[in-house]
Amino acid sequence: MILSWKDISIRFQQELAEQVKTVFAGKNPYVAVIFLGDNPWSAIYVKNKKKYGELVGLPVVVFGQNHLPEYDKTQVKSDEDVVIYVNQTYDTIFKVMELIDYLNYDADCVGILIQMPLPQQFEEYKEKMVAAITPEKDVDGLGGVILWISEIWLIDFVPATPRAVLYLLEQYELADLRGKLVTIIWQSNIVGKPLALECIKRGSTVYSCNIDTPIKKIKAICKYSDYIISCTGTVHLVDSTFIRDDQTQIIVDVGYGHIDGKPVGDVKIEEIADKVSAYTPVPGGVWPLTVACIFANVLTLQSYAEVLKPYKL
Repeated sequence: MILSWKDISIRFQQELAEQVKTVFAGKNPYVAVIFLGDNPWSAIYVKNKKKYGELVGLPVVVFGQNHLPEYDKTQVKSDEDVVIYVNQTYDTIFKVMELIDYLNYDADCVGILIQMPLPQQFEEYKEKMVAAITPEKDVDGLGGVILWISEIWLIDFVPATPRAVLYLLEQYELADLRGKLVTIIWQSNIVGKPLALECIKRGSTVYSCNIDTPIKKIKAICKYSDYIISCTGTVHLVDSTFIRDDQTQIIVDVGYGHIDGKPVGDVKIEEIADKVSAYTPVPGGVWPLTVACIFANVLTLQSYAEVLKPYKL
């Protein structure tokens, strides 16, 4: 079975659009994306965020791109202060931190995302930047506060990519993880770690592998697993040597890379497709749903506004 986003995308989009109308009635909200540098694949991802925001009625304003020839001036809101910050060049960490501070206190800004990866000049400040985002607008949850209070059950918040994985499994009635063995390959802060916590919350036993886990051990663990979730970004890492041949396992591919300009994932689909129970394709699986879940998380944070007040920066 192919776990495709296309089969559920229209309904999800319609539900989000209705919620946006209700939650933000009479307001002029926007989601801020801080996009530094000119990574071409990040540019595509940001473009998709803008497009989806338009579809659900929650505009995306991109900061940091006015120096590029293809910069889209039609995105700028009419608010004079926003225009000033959009048109500013962000060549120092001080300017970026000033922008984050402004967005934290702008009532119309309902979510802040920092597009990764960062250019080399800003890489050393990554933790400082994400920690500066006020929790009520930390849509990625990278600042730490959101995930911490979610872990102790004060709120129910799942970062966009892990949320996309779980939502996709739910839609195909494959999300009952109680007693299941789940192997997650890679421990990133944005996917692997929060996804492991969510799987544990749902009653599964989790093997969380990192860069130091020997590949032989990963393969051995995967063969015993009910679910294999790969999120390394290493093209075609997972092949038939990682799986059993009994058509019972579920493979979720969160990786994203390119071969000859075409998108491919961590999993070598042609080798595993007829040997597993279900799998997600690339493209068309987790990543398009991740964009949608970003906007779902904006609404989630709005619903916890009172709970998050004590943590506001």
